[in-house]
Amino acid sequence: MGAIVDTYPIDDSYALFLWIGTPVQIAFVQMDLGSPITWTQCDPCSNCYPMQRSPFNTKESSTFRELGCYSETCLDPRMKELLGNCTSWTCRYNVNYGKESSSFGTMVIDTLNFERSNNELKGFIMGCGDSYEGPYRAQFSGVLGLGRGPLSLQSQLNAKAFSFCLVNFGSQTASTLEFYDRAPQIDKHDNSIIMVPLRENSGYPNYYFLQFVGISINGFMLDVKSSVWGYGLNYDGGVILDIGSIATYLPSEAYNVFKLEIRKVDHNLTREQAHEDLELCYKDDSFNVYPSIALHFENGNVAGENFVSFNMNNDQMLLRVDEGTVCLSFVEGKDSNLTVIGSNQLQGTQLMIDLVKEILVFIHNKC
Repeated sequence: MGAIVDTYPIDDSYALFLWIGTPVQIAFVQMDLGSPITWTQCDPCSNCYPMQRSPFNTKESSTFRELGCYSETCLDPRMKELLGNCTSWTCRYNVNYGKESSSFGTMVIDTLNFERSNNELKGFIMGCGDSYEGPYRAQFSGVLGLGRGPLSLQSQLNAKAFSFCLVNFGSQTASTLEFYDRAPQIDKHDNSIIMVPLRENSGYPNYYFLQFVGISINGFMLDVKSSVWGYGLNYDGGVILDIGSIATYLPSEAYNVFKLEIRKVDHNLTREQAHEDLELCYKDDSFNVYPSIALHFENGNVAGENFVSFNMNNDQMLLRVDEGTVCLSFVEGKDSNLTVIGSNQLQGTQLMIDLVKEILVFIHNKC
């Protein structure tokens, strides 16, 4: 089923309104490309984090029902890690987001309405959160699951592709998240379009992994082993997108090479003190000439070169952390082998994921 939802940039994240239940109640949820389920905090709630909105009131929806331990959903072997600790009548979930935060609750069914496209998804399976660990922001009611797996929103819609635009942070303009019955046709000769093959990683089954080649600074590729990027059959690492993370995180081995090369070419810039995890910081000056940084991927287009490049502009490279100070938005991922490309690098870019061909399409300056 096709559907369209308006999306909004909120601080360093992207979010949307979900219209759930009968009659409709509205939840404001954060988009997440790695979450296997959608969840929102619900009443009754034993340990909900503080929110600006009221939790979803399950008793007010005539189409709401809980899922049991022996339901088809709860017994699905693909969801064993998420739903495998079912000890009571209800089907419980436990979803983790890195090492920082988790949500716990009950799996339920209700109706999801798409006000923009004037249609609905009956029997939408989601989580009703009743407790949590770690930090969550008060403006969000929960998370919209756009990761791999049978319970993501695109899977429940039987969508063949979905796309969204990451408008620049601070923009007052809404964008859209669109789900397609058939993947849109792509002009393979358009130079503003990059097509990258996706792959799965059994160690991180909910993520879309990219066939990544490397990073260049001022046209020179960093001397980093391909195994660090998880290129080929190395399942210890790999490269993913995370639109809930503003910076790009590089494994220590790659970050050390990146930092050393930046220090070789940033002599024309006035260096400033590090800002928390951001080490490469400079005095903000309109006359600054920053190094050119590009991300390189395997080409998913049948025609063309073996590799394609995503060349970043200053807005995508830099974060303004204080008045008069900017930092390169690259951070050392000290506790992970994953390379995580954050949302700052993707501002102004439309992303389209073709779920049939397993292709990620970047469209520059589309938002």
